[in-house]
Amino acid sequence: MTEPDNKDSSPLRTREKVEIWRSVMEVHAAVLREIEAELHKNHSLTAREFDTLVNIPDDGVKMKDLVHRVVLSQSALSRLVDRLQQRNLIMKTDVPGDSRVALLRLTDEGRTVLRAAARSNAAAVERALSSRLDQAEMLTLGQLMDKVRNS
Repeated sequence: MTEPDNKDSSPLRTREKVEIWRSVMEVHAAVLREIEAELHKNHSLTAREFDTLVNIPDDGVKMKDLVHRVVLSQSALSRLVDRLQQRNLIMKTDVPGDSRVALLRLTDEGRTVLRAAARSNAAAVERALSSRLDQAEMLTLGQLMDKVRNS
């Protein structure tokens, strides 16, 4: 990436903006590779499976709501939920008063795996990202990401 001009009034060129975006994507990919390796090695989980487990609250969630919490299509999420159910990490329970809908809930085993996987996820993020920035840089990065995400 080119060095920024020292003039605050000098606007970034399109190429510089694209290079910054490319850096964000490369960092994301590197951190995700580290997370994937850690989750697979220690828990036989993919990052998508972990993300799904993380997004199932204690009181359960309907599939139609879960699809908005994870970055998967309805059909891909259905297949993933089936796999997690076969592994006894989640279960479907009836919704009182609505026989057409089921709640997805973590099983006891699912909660145990999720707690351990969350520690592995945190360790991978620490190795791949947090350890490379100081506290002020991490806080600034968080603020910047929040600003873009919440715009």
